[in-house]
Amino acid sequence: MPLHQPVLLKEITRLFQPGPGKIFIDATLGNGGHSLKLLQAGAKVYAFEFDPENIKVVQKRIHHPNLTIINDNFSHINHYFNFKVNGILFDLGLSINQQKAQGRGFSFNDALSLDMRLNPQQQTLTAQKIVNTYSQKELFDLFSKYAQEKNSHLISQLIIKNRPFNNALQLADLVRTNLPRRGKIDPATKVFLALRIAVNDEFNNLQTALELTLDLVKPGGRVVIITFHSSEDRIVKNFIRRHRLTSCLIKPGLEEIKQNPLARSAILRSYTID
Repeated sequence: MPLHQPVLLKEITRLFQPGPGKIFIDATLGNGGHSLKLLQAGAKVYAFEFDPENIKVVQKRIHHPNLTIINDNFSHINHYFNFKVNGILFDLGLSINQQKAQGRGFSFNDALSLDMRLNPQQQTLTAQKIVNTYSQKELFDLFSKYAQEKNSHLISQLIIKNRPFNNALQLADLVRTNLPRRGKIDPATKVFLALRIAVNDEFNNLQTALELTLDLVKPGGRVVIITFHSSEDRIVKNFIRRHRLTSCLIKPGLEEIKQNPLARSAILRSYTID
């Protein structure tokens, strides 16, 4: 499987200005593309990755004395540092190997699993448990709140009527059969997004981590967050507004989107620590 192509790499490098003597936290290591760029510029990187499979990928790919990998959720970043860093990066999208793998439950075509846990050793709630045990109201609330799915009522009804579900393909096919495709977006996209967010408690973890950045970054340092859907972006935007932080917004250019279609929905927000 090809390595995940990091988005907005040039822009992140420009914002961080990495070099010898600088220290960064990559809160979402993934396949290591962003960290590698920082390391190549001479910086030191502490990289968080909750998914053990991604850590295996990076350990084969990157052998660098300035890289320290921490197998933990980024909501715990304050547990590891008694010093401040020059910048923190959050890239909140799934890596390509997570999206495509069989047996993880993230892929619409996964006929083996409906799991969606980033770290099965440390998490108990699965997407399969949610769709097979939640009430219709709980499912409706989940799809509406986390993904703004307009058809949440119909989808929650269909799930109750057709469960149990044993794998992701069964769930995706149910949604595809009952909802028409509009454009290139798969009708099951928002359902899977909402389940993934719920399983991994993504919104609460992001809100916690953003607050922690205020004490972890040196004055004049930067925090960069790349989001891929409106609910995540709203959390970041509201945080920046609430703390009255100096910020900027960047979106991928047409050339990057052409080379890497996964970048099309990316939004980068960066703020400076006073």
